[in-house]
Amino acid sequence: MLRQRIYRSPFFAGMVIASFLLLLIPVEALAAPTGSLVGFIFAADMKTPVQNAVVKIRSLDDGKEYVSTPTDASGNYKLEKVKEGKYILGVTAPDGDYNFPYIMVVKGGEMAKLSLALKAGSATGLGQETLEQAEKEKVSFFKTPVGVAVLMVATTLALYGTFKLLEGKEEASPSRK
Repeated sequence: MLRQRIYRSPFFAGMVIASFLLLLIPVEALAAPTGSLVGFIFAADMKTPVQNAVVKIRSLDDGKEYVSTPTDASGNYKLEKVKEGKYILGVTAPDGDYNFPYIMVVKGGEMAKLSLALKAGSATGLGQETLEQAEKEKVSFFKTPVGVAVLMVATTLALYGTFKLLEGKEEASPSRK
């Protein structure tokens, strides 16, 4: 009798179904999405590939560090299974360490491509801008053509509404009742 109640209970049926679903769902699907980073490392002349350089990225969220395998003869590197998030970038090359002054974003399910040129005393990303350059070039929204248009439309609507309100009102006069 007790056995029949246990096997027919909704809780038991739910547990059995949940157990089978856990067997069907891959564990990777439950994990955070991951992406990858690939590219080339070049010397200061931006043409000569750097061999045996290691690319390192560190998460700004949890501080976890990802390290690539050393670059090959063509300067090619690859970082795989990188958790989605924001990272800072550094390169350890045979001639020294290079740190980059900008933040990089890795998205899950995507492959980022970043080629770098290493210069003595500095490091530059090909086609990348530094944070200082981006901040200097930022222009206020209301100084852009779209921002000016938004201000003009808003001002016109405000004036139109004000005059429409005044149009319907009669003039106050002591002789009218």
